[in-house]
Amino acid sequence: MAKFYYTYSKGGLFLSEHTEDNLFSYTKNQDFIIVIPSLDPDEKLIKLVQDLRTEVSERSPIILVNDGSDADTLAVFDQLAVDPNTHLLTHDENLGKGQALRTAFNYVRKEFPEMSAVVTVDGDGQHTPSDISNCLQEYYSNHCSVILGCRNFEKESVPFRSRFGNVFSRGTLRLFHGINISDTQTGLRVIPVGVLGDLLKVEGDRYEYEMNMLLFFKDQDISIVETPISTVYLNNNESSHFNPMIDSIKIYKTFFKYSLSAIFSFLIDILLFAIFVFLLSNWIQNYYIILATIFARFGSACFNFLTNKYLVFKSKQSSRSVYRYTVLFVAEMMTSAFLVQTIVSVLSFDLEWVIKIPVDALIFCIGFYIQKNWVFKKRSSQTPNYLKNS
Repeated sequence: MAKFYYTYSKGGLFLSEHTEDNLFSYTKNQDFIIVIPSLDPDEKLIKLVQDLRTEVSERSPIILVNDGSDADTLAVFDQLAVDPNTHLLTHDENLGKGQALRTAFNYVRKEFPEMSAVVTVDGDGQHTPSDISNCLQEYYSNHCSVILGCRNFEKESVPFRSRFGNVFSRGTLRLFHGINISDTQTGLRVIPVGVLGDLLKVEGDRYEYEMNMLLFFKDQDISIVETPISTVYLNNNESSHFNPMIDSIKIYKTFFKYSLSAIFSFLIDILLFAIFVFLLSNWIQNYYIILATIFARFGSACFNFLTNKYLVFKSKQSSRSVYRYTVLFVAEMMTSAFLVQTIVSVLSFDLEWVIKIPVDALIFCIGFYIQKNWVFKKRSSQTPNYLKNS
């Protein structure tokens, strides 16, 4: 019998017991590991692991992560850890699903670097063995792609909070990141082992980590393949530890920071524009709007660039981002100036700043997408790390 007990605290991952012998025999189609993060499990986790052994793979490693569960649920983990091919990693306190996944990924990199893929599975019974098998089959057909098991949210049995959360996150990813995924919250994923080292650096300790993983795949040009899975919600998904309000704020905190940066930049732009119009209108009769727009946009652009670069996107591509931002800045500035000038001239409207608000709001929505997906887009390596050894 082999038990692997790891305790994770904020100081790092510590090994408390380890067997030296490799107890696994692999075949060509068994080079995958199943990872199941769990908090306060019940008999559904036991059934899931038993079904995985009988229907998916009898000998493939399964990593269970006890994410600080209550004492009265530890018997579930002890029962499952009897299996010599099951590895139990334990957090001494609840650190969140994101950290549980990172703990498992770190363990896989150290103990099973020769493996091909990691399959992440939720421990509440929502993922069936047949769905897991289908996702693995899809992975071996699309080697080096990330496979997402995607549910159908159009069914009436889907709880409202799950349907609403997915619709909102799906629309946000599509609008602001150009990612078209039907199920952004799925926990059933097949991930190449070679990419795990980079995933350890992805931010987020709880449910936002899974969303940030999708953004990472997009930034690194790692292909994402979706495969349909069963839509299973037990007891209206009451066992889920996802808090729609708190976890949604964490998931979209990057969007919130970006929006705050844009709002403050917009207010600075309007304020400076009004000040320069007041100062220049008595001196220059014909082109004071264009000049006021240029001066105002330059001031607000400096603020927006610095906050987006260092606080929102944390971009390290200095020269490239400056060049691209300058191109976008000039394009937006000229578009705003000439649109406002044209509308004011046609309508003979004296309150220029009133016209500027809707014009710049439209330009802002377009620029929002361009900044995220072009100006501050993280450079992907020509050959991703996980492909180099393939």
